[in-house]
Amino acid sequence: MVQRSVMQHLNLTDWKLANRLPIPAGEMMLGRMALLGWIETKGEDDKIIVRLTEAGLQATRLKIE
Repeated sequence: MVQRSVMQHLNLTDWKLANRLPIPAGEMMLGRMALLGWIETKGEDDKIIVRLTEAGLQATRLKIE
């Protein structure tokens, strides 16, 4: 659920600083989301920026069971 909440604050065009998201997103969680192809990341340490991918957009639209 946290991953889905993070993705809902991102969009396909704008990069956002990961440490400025309204939901805490750690390096490990962002790494998993990137491995799944849901987000793209750039930078390192406290200057990591993220944005949503098409796969991430589709994942946010899936029904939660």
